[in-house]
Amino acid sequence: MDKTQTVAALVAAILIVLDYATGLAKGAAAHDIDSGKMRQGLWHKATYLVVASLAIILEIGQKHIDMGFNVPLFIPVCVYIIVTELASILENLVQINPELADSPILDLFHTDHDRKDAS
Repeated sequence: MDKTQTVAALVAAILIVLDYATGLAKGAAAHDIDSGKMRQGLWHKATYLVVASLAIILEIGQKHIDMGFNVPLFIPVCVYIIVTELASILENLVQINPELADSPILDLFHTDHDRKDAS
């Protein structure tokens, strides 16, 4: 793994942990901690790890075997995980503290397309 891949994996891993933690905090705030939901969340996170592992394995394989394609896979997979986890963390934070929904801080994460849809 090169430095970019390592950083992408680290950011994705940190956001996975933060999403799980904010989901747990959301459940605690709503007095709705459910072990079934927690297990399901862990399984979802585990599938991210499997997909990322497959991507890095295929990238390594592409260097040694002619697979008929040679495309970067690991960074795009990590970016997908990062964006998905970021959205989930923000959703959890808004559910914990609804006042954040109209916060200028969260506006940083909205696109112009999101603003047009809201009006």
